[in-house]
Amino acid sequence: MKISVLSYNIRNCRGINNRVSLDAVASTIAGTRADIIGLQEVDYCNPRSAFAHQAARLSNMLGMYYVYGPNVTWGCIARFGNAVLSRYPILCWHNYPLPSYGEQRGLLRVEIKLAGQSTVFFTTHLGLNHQERMQQVEKIMQIVHGVSSPLLLTGDFNAKPYSEEIKRIQNLLQAGDLTGAGLTFPSDYPKYKIDYIFHSHHWTLTETKVYSSLASDHLPLLAKVELARAE
Repeated sequence: MKISVLSYNIRNCRGINNRVSLDAVASTIAGTRADIIGLQEVDYCNPRSAFAHQAARLSNMLGMYYVYGPNVTWGCIARFGNAVLSRYPILCWHNYPLPSYGEQRGLLRVEIKLAGQSTVFFTTHLGLNHQERMQQVEKIMQIVHGVSSPLLLTGDFNAKPYSEEIKRIQNLLQAGDLTGAGLTFPSDYPKYKIDYIFHSHHWTLTETKVYSSLASDHLPLLAKVELARAE
């Protein structure tokens, strides 16, 4: 089975022009034709984004299933976190808090049904401090290590390809980037690769692509993978 996986930090749908546009983000995602999407920096009932439930709205606009995993709550109801969109049915999900020095970070786990086979899909957004990220990666690796199903891990890791954080993940998972040159930030003049897609040995990577868009300050990263085997 072949699928396309996307990782996209949408910065609460705030584009380079500093305007919030769900339409622009939805159009960007639709243009990638991704089957499963890991989103970071997703708002819920926040005044800065017109009190929208962004994950639900994007799900409706794209005709996909969704899960929202908030990590931060402001005031009574405003929330901020990660989300997953999927063309395939979502069986169950769990949001894990990660060790955090400042803004609370999390790892969203979603189990998705693919042609009778369950796949575990993760998305995350790591912190800005190196030590914080190392602790967060260790927690993620503990969680991922216990998964025997086909697995995909997406996110904004705020770390460059040769950092300790990324090397630690690659001890267990394979990087979904054929060249290592897919620069994703900032979107108007990309200089850094900090967004990644990792996969378990069950998957064979066939293609990666970074899409141009000014709908966020990050560019969406796509990986096409084929399910080779499941154990």
